[in-house]
Amino acid sequence: MRWVTLLGRIGTVILMIGLALLVFSLIPSGAGFQSAWSQPIEPGQYTLEELRVYSPQNELQISVEASDDVSVYLLGATLVELYNWKTLLREAYTDLERPDLQLFIERYTLPLLFFHEAHPEQAPPDLFAPETWGMVWNVTVLNEGLQAHPEIILWDPPPGSTFSHELFPADALDIMAVVANPSSNTVEVDVEIWEVAAFTPKERVIFPAILLISIGIALAIPWLILRKVKKSTF
Repeated sequence: MRWVTLLGRIGTVILMIGLALLVFSLIPSGAGFQSAWSQPIEPGQYTLEELRVYSPQNELQISVEASDDVSVYLLGATLVELYNWKTLLREAYTDLERPDLQLFIERYTLPLLFFHEAHPEQAPPDLFAPETWGMVWNVTVLNEGLQAHPEIILWDPPPGSTFSHELFPADALDIMAVVANPSSNTVEVDVEIWEVAAFTPKERVIFPAILLISIGIALAIPWLILRKVKKSTF
């Protein structure tokens, strides 16, 4: 029967494509940028580490170990969003004679943005001055900033002391790791982050590969049975 033969050959091609995708997904990815730091976080404060720009071809892996429960976030903003926020801060903080302010706006855009939204009438702070440290890097300020910009939250697991996560950003994003200590005790935190260069996220390949393999087998089986029957007949 010609249609069985035709479907069988189509199924064989689909099966080969599925197997090729499956093998492709198993190719080891290449290691790239790595970052690690350890630090104590005071009660009711948070720390933010800007990593770098990640694209869909760069997988980010993060591991966090803490001596007590903490909140961990991965935040991602486009370069356009960052530029707009820096412009907003420069317009809001007109005291441009302070050399440290330009540096803070450039390097610590999100903490300054969050602080400005929490305290819009307050003068731009020195992010590292002892008298303003607890106020600027306050968990309340962080929470208000995240409530105002939920679109930048890429990962927001429940509080805990041990975290592990893999992330493929959907777009090219400037990604930041945040660890917040909502408790009343100082918490020691160890953070490790790896970049893994890959052609495409494995989870985006494995499902289509399995689907194609299943379809290919389903189409090829009647053809293989027909061939076996013909051979046994002669």
